[in-house]
Order: sequence, then C-alpha cells, then structure tokens
Amino acid sequence: MTHYVETYKFLSLVGDSLIRSGASSASTTKTLLGISTAAGLTSVTVSVTMGQLIISDSRGENQLPYTEIFEVTPAGLDIQWRSKTEDTVQRFLTHQISAAEGIELLEQEQSSLHSLSWTWSMLGFGLLGIGFSQIIGATWITALGALISSLLVSLVYSWVNFARAPGLFRFAGAGFTAVLSATVFSMLTATTDVAIIVVSSLAAYLAGIAAYAAAQDSITGWYLSALGRLMDAIICTAGLVTGVSVGIGVSRLFVPDNLIFIKLLDAETEVSTDPIVGAALVSLGFAISCGGRKWQLLVLAATGVAAQATYLLITNLGLSPHAATALAALIVGGACVLLAKPMKLTSNAIMTVSFLPLFPGMMIYQGMLGTLFSVEGALGTLGQALLITYCLSAGGTAGQYLVSEMMWALRRAQFKHSHPGQTYSKVMVDEYNAQDIILPVFSKPFSKVESDGGGQR
Repeated sequence: MTHYVETYKFLSLVGDSLIRSGASSASTTKTLLGISTAAGLTSVTVSVTMGQLIISDSRGENQLPYTEIFEVTPAGLDIQWRSKTEDTVQRFLTHQISAAEGIELLEQEQSSLHSLSWTWSMLGFGLLGIGFSQIIGATWITALGALISSLLVSLVYSWVNFARAPGLFRFAGAGFTAVLSATVFSMLTATTDVAIIVVSSLAAYLAGIAAYAAAQDSITGWYLSALGRLMDAIICTAGLVTGVSVGIGVSRLFVPDNLIFIKLLDAETEVSTDPIVGAALVSLGFAISCGGRKWQLLVLAATGVAAQATYLLITNLGLSPHAATALAALIVGGACVLLAKPMKLTSNAIMTVSFLPLFPGMMIYQGMLGTLFSVEGALGTLGQALLITYCLSAGGTAGQYLVSEMMWALRRAQFKHSHPGQTYSKVMVDEYNAQDIILPVFSKPFSKVESDGGGQR
C-alpha cells in the first residue's frame, strides 16, 4: 500500500478542492475515479455524502483494504480555485506531473487562491445588488441604496465568517445588517420601498444556488448529497429570515408605518432592457466575487445576459414563465457544455453563474419571510419558487445531457478509430484525457470501474 500513499493523498486533496469550490457530487466522483485508474488503482470506490468524502480501495484477498473518510463541507463557487484544480488534474492525467507534484500545487492553491480579497468581494457583491434591483424594477435611487447596503452586508458577513461563526449566525448577521442599512438609507432619501433594497443586498446569500444544486443532484440520482445541499439551503434561508425579522422589529420602533419591508415577488418579469442590464451586472458581480478574472468575466457576464434574454424572448412568445424557464435553461445548459473546455471550467460551474439572474432565491426568501409575518400569498410565492427551481434544474440538466451525449458519441467514434478492438466507456476512458473528465456524465451513481482486460466497462 505504501506505493500508493501519495496517490491517496492526491485524491483527497483533489476531492476536497472540488467540493469546497462548488463541484457537484457526480463531477467529483468521476474525476477521482479517473485519477485512480490513471495511477493504476482499478478497485477504488468513491462516495460523496452529506459533509463527507469516502475513498476506499479493495486491493484483493492478499492485501488489506484501505479506507479514508474526510470531512468536507460544500461551499460556493470559487472560479480561480476550481480552474487551478481542473488544470492540475489535467496535467496529472496527461502525465505532465506526478502525484507528488500535484499535491504540492494543490496545497499552494488551498493556502492562497480561495482567500479572495475583501476589495474584490465587495465589488462583486455591490454589482450583484445593483443588478438584482434592476431585474425587479428598482428606481435609480433604490439601486443606489441596494449598492450601499450590499457593501455593508458584505463587510459584516466577511467579518462574522472570519470569526468562524456558524453559518446560521453569518446569514442572520447579513439579514439584520441589510434591514438596518436599508432603513437608514430610506430615512435619508425618503424612499419607502425598503423591501427591494433589502432583498437586492441579500441576493448573493439567498438559497437559489443551493436549492438548484440540491434539485440537480436529486435528478441525477445523488440523493444523500442532495439532502445535504437542501439542508444547507434551509439553514441559509432560515438565518436570513431570522436576521431580517429581528431587523424589521427593531426598525419599526423608529420609522413610519408606510415603509414597505416585505414585498412578494412572482415569476413574471417585465420585458424591457432593465432585466438585461441587471442580468449582466448580476453575472459579472457573482463572477468577480467567486474569483473570476479578465476574459472569464466577460464570457460569464455574457452567459447571464443570454440566459435572461432567452427567457424574456420565450416569455414574449406566449409561453408561461415556468415553461419559458425550463426551455431557456435547456438551451443555456447545452451551451455551457460547449463552453466548458475553452473556459477550463465544468459546465455546472458556468451554469451556476449563467442561471443566477433566474434563480428564485428571492422568492424562497420572501415566501418564508411573508409566511412568518402572515402576509397573504406568501405560501403561493414559496410554491412558485420551488416550481421554478425544478424547471431550472430539469431544463439545465436536460440541456447538458443532450449536448454531452452528442459529444460522448463523437469521442466514442474517435476512441474506436484510435484503439480498434477495445471497449469504450464514458465513465472511465482508456485514454486518460482531461477533456473526458470535464464532460458531464448522467449515468446512475457510479463508485468504481473494473478492468475487463480489453478496456473499461
């Protein structure tokens, strides 16, 4: 077993990096199995569950099995960390570096890349706040309030996160800060629609992304990780609602009754240029806050605009918002697969940024908050949010599936031409080429690959 100690450590570091930078369970499992097979380990089992990464190797009757369990908490998308990890994996699979060199590169990444500066983080969140306020039809003065409130919320959240407080308290602090800053801004500017400022400044922390990831993991058969992501979405929203509720209670002691703290949203979006501009700012801001740089920012902002424009165009043709969401997600999901290789990001990572303007996180938050304050129609809003989440997940996954299957067919033809007589499998390929790792796989959850002597099955 000592011969493979470095490989096991490399596997654990890659798995940790992928999960903590926002990779799906399927993508993580597939990548680790690819590394194992490339290193000569053909009996490795990988399991991604709620907060755990389990790597096992059953080597045969004469050798003891090896199992290691790692505590790993899924986090948000980190573009730079994810890109560097994918690059390291590609270099290992194409035999440019050894496992020891890969370990050194990943340890350097973990100590530097995912610690974004507060300046970049605040800039991204500020653009996010302005963008979401434009999507939901804010005036310029309300958009200014969303910008200021977003910056303050970002500072408080970063400080509480730096203090290593539990997630519930981080989100509660963000919600409380959003309400107080929006209230003070409204008193200084005579703006009454505090709700738009609050929800826009909290857009980066809403549960839309976690809910989407949970739905997608469920659709593709990864039920345990889906449950973990669902719990993360619930805790996130519960923390925000708690902080906002306390903030509203405190603010109402000092402000007039005409201030609007709760405003329910629906699935309808007015067809105008504001949602397009808002989508560009949202995707750009999110990409910046997630570590995107240079040309990546322009491409990711363009994908957000494309998703929003496609949705508005389809809606304008007479389809219902839910059908338009599913069809737009299908188109954009397929396009993200095509963009994955040139951008050196998995299609799920690109989809996360692209779909952010369409995520129903605001509706989930407003539905839960409205239910707490007995606002009429709040449960209906929450139901709409869950339906939109399903439409986004099902549509995006279908788009990925259709395009990836087409690309797998092309790879199969290429493989058979280069390796006549060998069996091709999209779960694990004899050619250890990173372009196969970055393509999504929609098979039932797989854990290991066994050699049949003539390829992989």
